[in-house]
Amino acid sequence: MAGLALLLGATAPAWAETRDAADCAAYVTNDWCEPTSDENYNCEDIPEADKPVQLVEIGVDPFGLDGSDNNGWGCGDAPVEEPPAEEPPADEPGACAHYADSAAWCDDAVEDYDCPDIDDAHKPIELFDAELDPFHLDRDSDALGCEVGEDDAGSTDDGAPDDGAAGDDAGGSVGGGEALPNTGSGDLGPYWLAALAFLAAGALLMIRRTAAQR
Repeated sequence: MAGLALLLGATAPAWAETRDAADCAAYVTNDWCEPTSDENYNCEDIPEADKPVQLVEIGVDPFGLDGSDNNGWGCGDAPVEEPPAEEPPADEPGACAHYADSAAWCDDAVEDYDCPDIDDAHKPIELFDAELDPFHLDRDSDALGCEVGEDDAGSTDDGAPDDGAAGDDAGGSVGGGEALPNTGSGDLGPYWLAALAFLAAGALLMIRRTAAQR
């Protein structure tokens, strides 16, 4: 009888083996597993909410839930990981971003600015990089645009002055050149006073001479 018992014990099915806490610990989520139970769990014994069952270590599967694919997941296919959502591309900075303190005078909705378009209170315009000057405000490339004394005439897209002739200023200059000499008559008042004084002095001299001859 003892020999028969040993033989039966050796040929007993796996489900008759005693289970312990280590068996339950072989699975990542094991709320469905009772360490004190002798039950050999199969997929039908596990609630659907706990499926698929992930193994802590591939190949260590006390209840044989992973099946033949041996991929570390039992009682169902491994969950498909959703690819991370792509972040929308960052908006490239507008033209105004190349000028310091541009919020006070610049609007990216405006395609172009010339120095006369900008209030004098915001001048000179400081550039972060003299080579990045979308509005061509910095003619001498010193990272300052619309400087005091700089010709504020409208500029073309390449930064050159407009082809239109510049108006004459009060001093008679043409196109910003040297002032032309004033060849007009000007104010003749002082000359008339001098002439009258000369005539009065002559008349007084004649009167004195006449009186002396008498």
